[in-house]
Amino acid sequence: MPAPAAAPLIVASTSFRPRPQRRVGPRVGGRSLVGDGMGASCSTSGATSAAAPDVITTAAGQKFKRIPPAEDGGKIVVALGKFDAMHRGHAELARQASKMGEPILMSFGGMAEVLGWEEKLPVVAPGDRARVLEMWKAACEGKTVREHVIPFADIRRMSPEEFVSTLKDIGVGGVVAGANYRFGFKAAGTADTLKDLGEKLGVDVSIVDLLPANEPGDEGVYPAGYENTPQVSSTRVRACLDAGDVEQAARLLGRNHSLVLRMAGAGGDGRFPTSTATNQYPAIGRYAAIVVGADGGRTPTTAEVTDREIVLEGWGETNGGNDDANVCVEFVGPAADA
Repeated sequence: MPAPAAAPLIVASTSFRPRPQRRVGPRVGGRSLVGDGMGASCSTSGATSAAAPDVITTAAGQKFKRIPPAEDGGKIVVALGKFDAMHRGHAELARQASKMGEPILMSFGGMAEVLGWEEKLPVVAPGDRARVLEMWKAACEGKTVREHVIPFADIRRMSPEEFVSTLKDIGVGGVVAGANYRFGFKAAGTADTLKDLGEKLGVDVSIVDLLPANEPGDEGVYPAGYENTPQVSSTRVRACLDAGDVEQAARLLGRNHSLVLRMAGAGGDGRFPTSTATNQYPAIGRYAAIVVGADGGRTPTTAEVTDREIVLEGWGETNGGNDDANVCVEFVGPAADA
């Protein structure tokens, strides 16, 4: 599907060879913290608001920040999920939440540390998330979609009812989730549980059907164990990037996959060590790509991904002494010579 015009990015084409990608950079609230390329730091750990939210204490003595009220006095509606890839399914959750009130993506930080999972680079660079949310705005009735992160360690042992009750206590009036959403201790709660508890506790609940991922020719790329559930998912997006299939990844995302590279540590000849990547890059190979400048200018290039570096051919800008500068690259498809 055609990708909408975007903020500064680079696009590259693909080749096929997965390899592990570890997260880099300091972490805040379970997510990496990086420069956004526009002179600001970007963290998605917590709601954004001019006023500091109140703190509520649960019956068990846990403290949580209350979500600031909607500017129009309406209902706060949270979409529940991990939101790593910010794909079409996530956009649909946000759209449904916007129909019910003020939309907020609610995720749970630090799951990898708590559950002992291997740390990975995120699919979407932390500094690029605001741009993606802005792209969703038109489909969300012109409403700004915010993010709110709760530490996973604080809710992991809650029963399903305790969890929904806590959401209500922090100011949530509505909840949106996918049909396969699980919650509560040991994932005891299902989408049906969520609807029942919403009715019991006075929280509006909307369950959204999963979006099918497959188009003709897609059947060959599946994450392990997902062969019988080919829905749009962050896991599926990662599998496509690991296979170098950036075109299928774009269909799942609803936009080209964007890679944000830190200028600090990069060579002046368009060579970026893989350690400068702030999010997942595709498999080893050559890609048709677009470098998006800070001024919005878009420069076509060929991007070559190796096991050590990402090379933007013919692109030789330096950081001008600004170590906080970033380069954004959109991956469009295979390079013409690939």
